[in-house]
Amino acid sequence: MRFVFRIAVRYIFSKKSTNAINIISAITMLGITIGTAALIIILSAFNGFGNLVIGLYGSFYPDITVEPASGKVFQADEVLIGNLQQLEEIEFIAASLEENAMLAYNDQEHVATIKGVDTVFYKVTAVDDSVFAGNYMLEYNEGGIHVDCAVLGSGLAASLGVALGFDYPAVQVFMPRRTSSGGLSPRNAFVRQTVQPIGAFRIQADFDSRYLFTSINFVRSLLDYSENEVSALEIGLKESTKAEKVAAELTEMLGPDYTVKTRNQQNDFLYKVMRNERWVVFLILTFILIIATFNMIGSISMLVIDKRKDTGTLRAMGANESTIRNIFFIQGIFQTLISITTGFAVATTLCLIQIQFGLITIPGSGSFVITAYPIVLQLSDYFYVGITIFLIGGIASWIPAHLASREIGMFREVE
Repeated sequence: MRFVFRIAVRYIFSKKSTNAINIISAITMLGITIGTAALIIILSAFNGFGNLVIGLYGSFYPDITVEPASGKVFQADEVLIGNLQQLEEIEFIAASLEENAMLAYNDQEHVATIKGVDTVFYKVTAVDDSVFAGNYMLEYNEGGIHVDCAVLGSGLAASLGVALGFDYPAVQVFMPRRTSSGGLSPRNAFVRQTVQPIGAFRIQADFDSRYLFTSINFVRSLLDYSENEVSALEIGLKESTKAEKVAAELTEMLGPDYTVKTRNQQNDFLYKVMRNERWVVFLILTFILIIATFNMIGSISMLVIDKRKDTGTLRAMGANESTIRNIFFIQGIFQTLISITTGFAVATTLCLIQIQFGLITIPGSGSFVITAYPIVLQLSDYFYVGITIFLIGGIASWIPAHLASREIGMFREVE
């Protein structure tokens, strides 16, 4: 085999009698190199955007939520909370209650989702860290004065034209009554209360344009719910804890009356779309790479023709069909490996430059959370891309090598 390897390596770098063979071989290796680098770069960009989206949604959603399997609310009494706290992996449990409501501010009106949360909520999400104007405050209690406060999404605040602070008007909240009273008068069909806008957060456009956070007691008074009624329990886990494992334990503990979801399951459609887009791009680029790689069939076939005199000499020295086939096959494998390695090096260098300096910016990114394309390198991408291209290159190398060995066999039969 050492003899076969030496001849195969020599055929890669040696000058051929026909210069076109060198050119075609170089173009083939360059195509594989560019295709390899493109796959790594694009997958790394997908990783960057994926981590960005996960980070944005992770600021809003907790590690795990517990919701009723049917209906809007359930009783989160001390017994239920105590059972959940028995799991060592759980660090914080927050209660929340959300419902759609009509908001009015001066002459502006907007339908929004009002979400009442308790004092633990900021520990299971990062909504408080996303406040860019004003403060994260749900209630004000001082000197016997109680004021219900609110933190609005930036888009919602802009739609209503809200001014933040105690010196400005309050937002009026209209909620349909759970029970009819006061006859048929439209005025009595809604509960109307006010909440003082204190802060504005910015996470993601979908959240920013429709959510208002306030205290859970305020929402309970609007909906006329009891003290323990909640729409969800939002759970924060300790670091290095697998959410899927804890979710499975909670599902078994709570039974069929509750639905337990991890952060990924809370955004199942989004994550599926991201995964599907990633695989579609991978398959499209792989298909393009297949076309480039199969130029190797032509280059090795031309090399077989160019080296007929050499193969005749090797045959006279005792080389059999398998030896001749292995020479050209290994030569194609070496070309593929050199191209893959070079492509990896080029892609890694370009990605590291982008990570460090952010040279390539996103068009129209003035209102976006980042200005440059995010890049995240993952070892698994190198593995899958390397294996895929190696298999394609192996197949492309085997075909002309097999034909070359058959040709040698036919010559022997003639002899």
